[in-house]
Amino acid sequence: MNPRKLQSVLRAEINTLRREGVIDGKLHVELLQQYPASQWDFSSLGRWFLFFGAITVAAGFAILGTTIFKLTLQNLAIALGVAAAACFFAGLKLGIRGLAWTSRSIELLGAFAIIGLSFTLGMIYSSGSGNWPMLLLFDMLVLLPLAYIRRNVLLLVLNVILFFTWFGGVTGYVSGWGAYFFGMNYPMRFLFAGLLMVGMSLIHRSAEQNRLKAYDGFFKVWLSGGIFFSDMSLWLMSLFGNFGDISKSYSESSGELFFFGALWAAFNAALLWLGSRYQLPMLRGYAITFLIIQGYTLYFWKIARHMGFIAATFVAGAATLGLVIYMESKRRARRLA
Repeated sequence: MNPRKLQSVLRAEINTLRREGVIDGKLHVELLQQYPASQWDFSSLGRWFLFFGAITVAAGFAILGTTIFKLTLQNLAIALGVAAAACFFAGLKLGIRGLAWTSRSIELLGAFAIIGLSFTLGMIYSSGSGNWPMLLLFDMLVLLPLAYIRRNVLLLVLNVILFFTWFGGVTGYVSGWGAYFFGMNYPMRFLFAGLLMVGMSLIHRSAEQNRLKAYDGFFKVWLSGGIFFSDMSLWLMSLFGNFGDISKSYSESSGELFFFGALWAAFNAALLWLGSRYQLPMLRGYAITFLIIQGYTLYFWKIARHMGFIAATFVAGAATLGLVIYMESKRRARRLA
């Protein structure tokens, strides 16, 4: 590791120990004096200039474009196409120079330009069918190969989001079911799609041991997406059943809610076990997060309304404080171990 980088890491660790009360103020000062900071933090300064420069350049091009060119759909399509090509060309050049995350971020901007281009072309050549999910399918056919060609994990995350948006749109909105994605009507379909993605991620993980070594860790993106939508679907079904439209009345039975609740609990228990068995903190994180969400949901839905606003708020606040103290204590114990 670069000596200057190592020095920065050590100073950050010393500051963390002081904040957590592991060392006192005197020892904190003595340790920092052994690892003096450089005059300028060029890496931090560079990140801020990159952020500011990207915003300034984007704003400048936008102002220049609206000043010189008349804003029409055709001109917008040309501008988005040029922007997409420029972003991927810049990402390629920066990647060659070793600026990996800058390259990936710029390529992600190019991917958004491609999505914007597809919708702009959709408006120009619209036949009136309103089949907008098909545009997302075309985007995936372009961006998924690019994610692997460029080995860009950010593009892969975007593809997972595009997939579920396309899936929700093509199976929900177009078929006339109403709320298609955030309402997640008929959540069972998202559960099946999520579990299918989980299975695919496990195959991907196995392939990363040999044929896909260059894509080590990509399986985590597929696994995360599949687990999130599976857990989200089970959580909703444990509360409302496999409803058609969350904004309308649905006469779910107590047996249906109990079945989905038990299935949801078993799913998260399996995540906890698998996360511990195979050293995948992400699985444990999802399980604990959704268990906490479910606990608060059931509390405010079934219990809090019978306690009164003040008492219910006090109990929820005390439980939250206790949870934070417990988790912070566990985290600090691991650091000191």
